Amino acid sequence: MKFQINVYGAPWTGNSARSAQQFIQHSLDSGHDIARVFFFFDGVYHGLNTQSPASDEFDLLSQWQALSDRGVELLLCIAASANRGLLDDAEAKRYDKSAITVARGFSLTGLGQWASGFHDADRLITFK
Repeated sequence: MKFQINVYGAPWTGNSARSAQQFIQHSLDSGHDIARVFFFFDGVYHGLNTQSPASDEFDLLSQWQALSDRGVELLLCIAASANRGLLDDAEAKRYDKSAITVARGFSLTGLGQWASGFHDADRLITFK
């Protein structure tokens, strides 16, 4: 089975992001495919490279990056990201900003990639 995972909530609001990560890990370990993980609304904050969780808190960013290292595509909605200050090199130049704030393993993309899940994934699962 091929899944598209949508993450809409910020990293610090509840346990849904951790649940999404566990679902992805178990799916991959069971032989399923992950078409992509699409971060939208406040979910784009998962790709913020300046996160610094306390030593006693779970490091969501490093876990997303570990999934990226396994070949999972991590996509941030470009409009939602720009609105919230998450910029890659190209967008920083476009908006004349000096900081690149998108973490390693994440890419900015449009809603076309989100909509692709309706035809190239067997199931779309959303975590809020």
